[in-house]
Amino acid sequence: MEQRHQQRKIGGCLGLSNRGVVSEDRISELPEALLVDILSSLPTETAIATSVLSKNWRSLWKLLPKLKFDSDNHPRHTFSEDVCRSLISHKAPVLESLRLVTEKNCDASDVGIWIGIAFARHVRELVLSFEFQKEGSVRFPSVLCTYNDTLEILKLEYKQRRVVESSFAHAR
Repeated sequence: MEQRHQQRKIGGCLGLSNRGVVSEDRISELPEALLVDILSSLPTETAIATSVLSKNWRSLWKLLPKLKFDSDNHPRHTFSEDVCRSLISHKAPVLESLRLVTEKNCDASDVGIWIGIAFARHVRELVLSFEFQKEGSVRFPSVLCTYNDTLEILKLEYKQRRVVESSFAHAR
C-alpha cells in the first residue's frame, strides 16, 4: 500500500503501464503526409526542433512545403547559418513558399545564397522582408530569375529604420 501511495504522490496517478495499458508512441504511427501537415501548422523553428523526438521524426520537417525564417527568433550570428543549413537539408520536391524576415542588417551575399538554394528547391513563392537603416537601392540578381521556371510569386518587403538624432540644451 505504501508503494502505491508513493507512486500516486510522485506522478499524481498510477502510470498507464501499471494499469495494464502498454505505453506506445501512437502519433508516430500516423501517415507521414498527416505528420507533415501537422508540422506545417507550427513555426518553422519549432517544426525543425521536433527532429529530436525520435528517429522517425528526424527528417519529417525536411518535407515541409512552406518555410519561414525570422531573424528575431535567432541569435544574430547564427541566423544566416541556420537558414543555409535548413535550406540545404530541405528535401521536399517543391518548396511551395519561403519567407525570409530579417530586421537586422544582413549581408547581400547571404541573401543571394538563400535565393539560389530556394531556386534549386523549386520555390514557387518567395517573400523577402528586410529592414534597412539608410536609403538606397537593393539589387536583385536577375541571373537567378533567368534560370528559374517555378517561381510564381515574388514579394519584396522592406522597412526603413529611421535614425532620429536629437540634442537637448540644458537651460542655465
